[in-house]
Amino acid sequence: MTDLTPEQKYSKDGPFVEPLVRCDACQELILLMKLKEVGMCPFCSNTRVRNVRTMPQADMEKVQQWVADGKVDPDWLKLFEGYDA
Repeated sequence: MTDLTPEQKYSKDGPFVEPLVRCDACQELILLMKLKEVGMCPFCSNTRVRNVRTMPQADMEKVQQWVADGKVDPDWLKLFEGYDA
């Protein structure tokens, strides 16, 4: 099996496998496993979410902690390296 780059692993053309989504209403980041557990945003109870495409610094710090805790794949975070939101 070939090692995939982060871009290939999390391609928009493949199945949805990203570890985080953003609430459409309150804009909070939500771990996908948490969304599956509660079925809605744990912050505002909204059920509409979006893919994460921008990463402000405050969110980056939160996600870096989730990476350190093993909740988010470090390869996914590499998609945002070098970008300022």
